[in-house]
Amino acid sequence: MMLKTILILLFAFQIIFSQELYLSHEEVVKLTLENNLTIKTYKSKVDQAELKKKEIFLGMLPQLKFAGRYSRLSEIEPFIIELPFISGSPKINVYEPVEEQLFTRISLEFPLFTGLRQINSIKAQEKFLNVSQEELRQVINEIIYKAKDIYLKLFIAYKSIELIETNIEYLESQKKIAQNFFDNGLLQKNEILKIDIALTQARIKFFDHQNLIDNLNSSLCQILDLNVNTKIIPSLELDKLLTEKNLEDENFTVRPDIKAIQNYILGYEYLKKVNIGSLFPNLYFNAGYDYAKPNQKYFPVKNEWKYSWDLNIVLQFNLWDWLLPINRARQIDLQIKQAEYQLNQLLKKYEIELSDLKSRLDNETLKKELNLMELKYAEENLKINENKFKEGLVTVTDLLDANRQKIEAEIKLLDSKVRIILLREELKKLFGLY
Repeated sequence: MMLKTILILLFAFQIIFSQELYLSHEEVVKLTLENNLTIKTYKSKVDQAELKKKEIFLGMLPQLKFAGRYSRLSEIEPFIIELPFISGSPKINVYEPVEEQLFTRISLEFPLFTGLRQINSIKAQEKFLNVSQEELRQVINEIIYKAKDIYLKLFIAYKSIELIETNIEYLESQKKIAQNFFDNGLLQKNEILKIDIALTQARIKFFDHQNLIDNLNSSLCQILDLNVNTKIIPSLELDKLLTEKNLEDENFTVRPDIKAIQNYILGYEYLKKVNIGSLFPNLYFNAGYDYAKPNQKYFPVKNEWKYSWDLNIVLQFNLWDWLLPINRARQIDLQIKQAEYQLNQLLKKYEIELSDLKSRLDNETLKKELNLMELKYAEENLKINENKFKEGLVTVTDLLDANRQKIEAEIKLLDSKVRIILLREELKKLFGLY
C-alpha cells in the first residue's frame, strides 16, 4: 500500500508540472524535421549557398551606374598668350579657370568575354549548393536516427516499468499467500523475507527505470526542441512494425555524404576551369553619358553645362603573372585527389558496416524466436510452480526463481523486438534513406 501511495503522489506531481505528449513513430520524425535546431541551422546554410549562386549570376548581367562630383577650386590665374613681335596685338585667353565644377555620369557596363570564368563559377557554385543540400540531408539522416533510437529506448523503458509494476503486484499477492502459510505454521519466517527481498529489489528497479525514463525523455525533448517538462509517451504498435520487410540492398551512392563528396569534386573541377580562364584576355563593354559644368571634353573650357557620351571596348590581358593560375589549378587537382581518396575510403567502410548490420539483424531475428520460446517455457514453469506453491510442494525460492525467469524472458523478448527495429533503422541510416 505504501508503494502505491508513493506512485500515486509521484504521478500526480508529474501531471501537475508536466505536459503529456503521446507521439507515434511517424510523429517523432515530423517533429524532428520541424523543430530541430541543428536541422534549421543547416537549412540556413543551404539558403546562403543559393544566395551565393544568385550573386555570381547577377555579376554577369549589365550594370547601370551613376557617379557625381562637385569640386571647388582655389583661385587660378587664367592662361593667356601674347603674340610676339606684333605690337598692340590682342591677348588670347586660352583657358579661363572655373572655380566650381559639377560632374555627373551614367554608365552601362558588362563583360563580353572573361575566359568562361563566370559561367564556370556559376556551375561550381551549383555543385557547392548541392554539397550544402546533401550535408543537410546527412544531418537529417543522423538526427532522425538518433531521435528514433531514443524514442524506441524510451518505449522499452515504459514497457519494462509496466512489467516491473506487474511483478510488484504479483509478489505482493504471493506474499499474502505465503503470510497465510506462515500464520498456519506451514512456512518459516525466512521464506517470507525472501519475498520481501524480491519486492525491495523490484521497487529499486522501478525507480531506476523511472530515472532512465526521465533521462531519455529529456534527451528526446532536446532533439525535438520541446519544453523540458514535456512528458513524451511513445505510442506505437511494435508487432506491426516488425511485420515490415527488411531493406533490400541499396546503392551507397545515394548516401548524402557520398553525393556531397561527388558534388564537391565536380565543383572543384569547375573552379579549376575558372583559374585556367584567367590565362585568356578579358573583354568588356562600357558606355556612358556625361553631363558636366564645365565638360572637360570640350575645348575651350566654358563655365556652362554640356553633355557628351562615349562607347568603349576594353581589353585586359596579363602578359606575365608567373603562371599563378596554373599554380592554383594544381592545388585544386590535389584537393580533388584527396576527395577521391576519402570517397573510396567511405565506400569500403560502408560495405563493412553493411555486412556487420546484416549479420546482426539475422542473429537478432533468430534470438527473437528463441526468446519467444523461452518466454513460453517460463510462463508454463511459473504456472506449475504457482500451483505447487499453493499446495506446499515447492519452496518460495522455487517460486521466485520461476517468476524471475518469466520477467527476464519478457524483457529479453521486448528488447529483441526493439533491437530488430533499431537495426532496420540503422540500415536506413546507412543507405541515407531518411
